[in-house]
Amino acid sequence: MPKLLDFKSFCENLKEVTTSKIMEKKKFHPEGLFSEQIFGPLKNYTCQCGTYYGISRSGGTCDLCGVDIANSDERRRRFAKIILPIPVVNPVFYDLIIDLGGNYLKRALDDLMKNEKSILYKPNEDEYAVTTNQTFPPMTKTWDKLDAIRELVSGVARNLKGVREWEVVEKNLDQLLIRTIIVLPPDLRPAAKGVERNSQIVDKINRYYMQILTKKEIMKETLVDILGDKSLFYQYFKQLQKDVNELYEHILLKLSKKEGLIRGNILGKRIDFSGRAVIVPDPTINLDECVLPYLMFLELFKLPISRKLIEIGRFKLLNDAIDFVDKCIELKNTILFKICEELAENEVCLLNRQPSLHRLSMLGFKIKVSLDNVIKIHPLSCPGFNADFDGDQMAVYIPITEESKEEVLNKFLITRNLSNPANESLTTVPNQDIILGVYTLTSHQFPYLQEKVEFKGQTITEDTKIFNECLPEGYQLVDRSVDKRELVKILNDIKLTYPEDVVAKTLDNIKMVGFKYSTLFGSTMSLDSCEIVDLSGIRDSLYDSDNIRTQLAKVSSRETRNFLVDNFKYSYMIKSGARGSWDQVRQVILTRGFISNFKGEILPTPIKHSLLDGLDQQEFFNSTYGCRKGLLDVALNTGSSGYLSRKLIFACANLQISSTRDCGSKDFLDVFVRDEKKARMLMNRYFLDNGKLTKITEENYNNLVGKTIKIRSPILCLNDKICRVCYGDLYKTLKSRFVGVIAAQSLGECNTQLILRVFHTSGVARIRGLQDDGMRQMDVIGDLSRVSRMLHQFNKDTNYTDLVYDLFEAYNRDRDIHHIHFECVVAQLMWKGFKKWRLLPERDKIEPEYVSIQSSPSRESWLLGLAFSNPKRHILKGILYSGSYSGIMDKLLCGEKLELK
Repeated sequence: MPKLLDFKSFCENLKEVTTSKIMEKKKFHPEGLFSEQIFGPLKNYTCQCGTYYGISRSGGTCDLCGVDIANSDERRRRFAKIILPIPVVNPVFYDLIIDLGGNYLKRALDDLMKNEKSILYKPNEDEYAVTTNQTFPPMTKTWDKLDAIRELVSGVARNLKGVREWEVVEKNLDQLLIRTIIVLPPDLRPAAKGVERNSQIVDKINRYYMQILTKKEIMKETLVDILGDKSLFYQYFKQLQKDVNELYEHILLKLSKKEGLIRGNILGKRIDFSGRAVIVPDPTINLDECVLPYLMFLELFKLPISRKLIEIGRFKLLNDAIDFVDKCIELKNTILFKICEELAENEVCLLNRQPSLHRLSMLGFKIKVSLDNVIKIHPLSCPGFNADFDGDQMAVYIPITEESKEEVLNKFLITRNLSNPANESLTTVPNQDIILGVYTLTSHQFPYLQEKVEFKGQTITEDTKIFNECLPEGYQLVDRSVDKRELVKILNDIKLTYPEDVVAKTLDNIKMVGFKYSTLFGSTMSLDSCEIVDLSGIRDSLYDSDNIRTQLAKVSSRETRNFLVDNFKYSYMIKSGARGSWDQVRQVILTRGFISNFKGEILPTPIKHSLLDGLDQQEFFNSTYGCRKGLLDVALNTGSSGYLSRKLIFACANLQISSTRDCGSKDFLDVFVRDEKKARMLMNRYFLDNGKLTKITEENYNNLVGKTIKIRSPILCLNDKICRVCYGDLYKTLKSRFVGVIAAQSLGECNTQLILRVFHTSGVARIRGLQDDGMRQMDVIGDLSRVSRMLHQFNKDTNYTDLVYDLFEAYNRDRDIHHIHFECVVAQLMWKGFKKWRLLPERDKIEPEYVSIQSSPSRESWLLGLAFSNPKRHILKGILYSGSYSGIMDKLLCGEKLELK
């Protein structure tokens, strides 16, 4: 990137801003910082005189006012320049020299720039010195003012000939002193009218430009030769240099940080949108449908509704029709409801629930309209959004063009996204009421449904027939109690075997049956029914040991659970998987157990009473520790989890899957398959079996448990884009080539959801995760800190096999995430300089350099590096070391055409 310094050619044809005046005769000054003559018109194809020329005259110039006839977007693109009366030191060059030369050179340069008495001389052939003393040895050559600065830098560069960095400095010495300042386009430094009369809100950058222009005007009026008078020269030079330096620092600030130009505008602009409402469930609609409020539909489809009104002859002018729609919104008039229903038949929308943690946080739906002021969605569409109906809101986005509508139908529609990219499980999982209804039906809880009937050639009870009629034709008969685990297994099996429309139909059938029979079952709860007469014996036996670990083990033992199963009247709630856990039951009816405080330390005194008994004063006080831990954990860690997700996404943003089948890599990743769960998370991958590449499938994954296998992996892929054998066949269900982003979202969504779940569970001590001392336990918060360290800090012993193993173990304790996603993340952290380690010709002889997810984006993308690292250091690095950046954002903004497949 050495071209960063070469802005003389860039400035050559730029128009010049010559005055600090902004307005003249209530219009922008033609030579000022917001000039329409320099930067382009304020309104599309409309000159300063107010004449509208239209797009047909684009490229011309108004004869009267000299404004180009162009789109107002030009004011975002056009740069200008300010020519300074005296040269100043280029702040970028100054930073570069200080970075290379250190404090000695900084002191010498600062002295020459700030002290008018300073003089440069050479005490010997290879050395330069700065003095304020005017006496020198005879025949000593001296330099002062700008000559001294130029000589000092060029002399140091000559002395260090052969050092690559100083050669770059020597080649670009003509850029050390500059007389031209680049003026940014006005739309990047806006000015607006303030609330007070005649007041203006001006971007701070404009003030720096105005200060420079004001000083230029003062210097123009000075009759004395500024360059000749050393004292006067320094007086002006110091002020001008200070303004230029501050301008440079402010531009760097404008580039960086969260609100900066790159992260705030280029890398995804956040916008407001009017389509937003509370969500409620509607069990009567199909899975791929949602119901929008009538008034919201009027606002979102104002133009199509207005065109329809003109078509049916109600209005002749579009503006009149739009005014009528606005009036209907204002008066909440329902006269247009029929038209809205007709229009909605062919429309689709995107629903988004914040926080958007992964791809399933934004899904497509077909539209219906209702007069209620809420968005109605199918109950089974909640899991992807992580939505519930306690006041959650969703935003609505409408695709405008035919191409975007097609994309919503083919890629975003919920029935096209029934597989979770993180683990290929079903995203529309039934829960709560539906689960309870299915469980009570298949557990023969309805006496009037016990008659024997013939179905699929077998004699079964009527309730079993009702459930089996929900399943697709040809699916095997299910004649057993179906709890949540069993139902998810059946649905996942159907998802793998049948097309998407059949799966959606099955889900709707199960929804209707589940709701119907949970309602008919009429489950209700009372505290009286929870009470158990004599608990003292079992309660005392839990705490008869002096060892906390032993007590904890007893509290969560199988015997304790069996006691609860036998004595809790509402066991079917937990057995079915509809709601609750045995841990909660134990706290309600038996004993609260041990509590951990906000440091994760287990309090030595257990809470022996249950919530049903009521707690004494001491127990109640101790219980508050657990509540406080939950609140603190969520408050302190949700932000850091979100930021970790963001950094992960930008670190992996450029990792894509290739159309190439096989890169031919002979290297394999060693993976120890500890249990069945890990084997499942390796499904659809290719491993070496007796010297032959074999796919891990439903039939053979169980055979791998307890073995160390060799799998093809993105970490060792020879292609820039990952080949399909190294990635595995998961790509077939992704509908996206950006596998790095999918991997980052899978990990990031898991982080945030687990943190939020801690709010409900933290504080109660468990035997799992207990550390050796028996008085402290590791929980999700501890895991998050550990993951963050794994992705940021590396030592000389780090190797990719252990890193993948540790990440997988940290995440898969609570969730199911495919092994491939961890490999994708680790592949993006392994570099050698600015080249990916896996792409090096002789990588087996080279140790990889592990780079944190914070600095990984800068290796691949210039823009992401500028946004996420120190901008000043990143710019200097770009000047010194040229590199090819293959980042997606760089390609898009530099005009390279991306081949979208």
